[in-house]
Amino acid sequence: MTHPEDNLTLKRSNHTWSGRFGFLMAAVGSAVGLGNIWRFPYLAGQQGGAIFLIAYVIMVVVIGFSLMIAEFTIGRHASRNVIDAYSVAGKKWGFTGVISCIASFVIVSYYSVIGGWIIRYAVGYMDGGSFVAGGDYNQVFSSFISNPWMPVVFLIVFMAICLTIILLGVKNGIERVNKILMPLLFVMLVFVMIVALTMKGAVEGVKFFIIPDFGRIDASGGIIGIFLAALGQAFYSLSIGLGIGTTYGSYASKEISLTKNTLLICVSDTIVAMVAGFAILPAVFAAGEEPTAGAGLVFVVLPAVFNAMPAVLGSIVGVVFFLLVLFAAVTSAIALIEVNVAVVVEKFKLNRKLAAVIVVGAATLVGVLVSLSQGGLFGKADLLTIFDTFSNTFLLPLVGILTCIYVGYIWKPANAVKELAAHDPASARPSFVAVWSANIRYVCPVLIAVLFVYGIVDLFI
Repeated sequence: MTHPEDNLTLKRSNHTWSGRFGFLMAAVGSAVGLGNIWRFPYLAGQQGGAIFLIAYVIMVVVIGFSLMIAEFTIGRHASRNVIDAYSVAGKKWGFTGVISCIASFVIVSYYSVIGGWIIRYAVGYMDGGSFVAGGDYNQVFSSFISNPWMPVVFLIVFMAICLTIILLGVKNGIERVNKILMPLLFVMLVFVMIVALTMKGAVEGVKFFIIPDFGRIDASGGIIGIFLAALGQAFYSLSIGLGIGTTYGSYASKEISLTKNTLLICVSDTIVAMVAGFAILPAVFAAGEEPTAGAGLVFVVLPAVFNAMPAVLGSIVGVVFFLLVLFAAVTSAIALIEVNVAVVVEKFKLNRKLAAVIVVGAATLVGVLVSLSQGGLFGKADLLTIFDTFSNTFLLPLVGILTCIYVGYIWKPANAVKELAAHDPASARPSFVAVWSANIRYVCPVLIAVLFVYGIVDLFI
């Protein structure tokens, strides 16, 4: 007798990973993005360098690893989109998937804006970086993003690239692109790091990044503030709470070890973030710039760093750097888009290509509004900052807490472990099961809730 679940699995057979390596590269690609190369270095610069790095690693080990396993397991067990996946063990829990869809949509809408900026700078450095050479880098950046049409053009180009990949499908599009771009991205990032570390004065940036200076704690918002920033970064960088883990997990076969791959993803993602830190912060110190520049670090401070290099080298490093950031942005953006594409396809029974056009079109329209807000369309309201704060302070921690409750008390860890250990007996080791179960049921929800409440109070009061 054929069950409805079997029919759904057959319908999704064309939307699965080709194997272990394909899944790993796609999952790493979803995690490695602007969070690692744009967001991590500037947060490290603002939050005390090495102190933030320590807090970030703790958040990844204690919370990120456990939650990522939970999301992958929920997805593979259900073999459904993120909304239906959370409804398997409790019909009323689909709202958790809805929040994930909202979060992924909100983030990709402003992600597209930054993606457009990256394309502009990559193209600019291809002709020698003349558009920033010797100028006021802050003024160059401000003038560009406040322009009513140029950023929108590059935004559309970025989303067109993402749409093309999504239209090619899971195997031929998402998986194949990640297999090519992820190794290439890492090689390019290492090249930029080597150049940065060989600059005169770079050692001060290295010290800032790896030697804790506890005198910076108060200036960085206190220890709670640093851990809150580290938690938000862990969610953002590992793509937790966005429905990506659940969606990508739903395309994974039973033969893929979710535990081992989650470990590899967390390690890979952290290594990329650290290499990005070594590529950017030492160069910033070497050029005599401030690491606390914030979100403009990549677009304002680094052009000054590249300009301080010999002309040809500066142009080459500029091109390589912004191309690798573009690759990282694309691999993460397609993952964010795929979450909602899967929902539209399965909930509304639409053709995948039509669903992709609808989702990308809607995100592009919102992205245009975000872009225009940089030029004062809505007065002083900066939609990019509002969306970033809303998603990282509210939505992602909320989904994290709900996922812990769902796995810990609704579906139950024992059932999740059965799914994990289907073809991976190592995942059923008593020591691992005990630690992971306790983490999901008690440690993760309590830590996230404390930091979640602190973040809200700090934001409004």
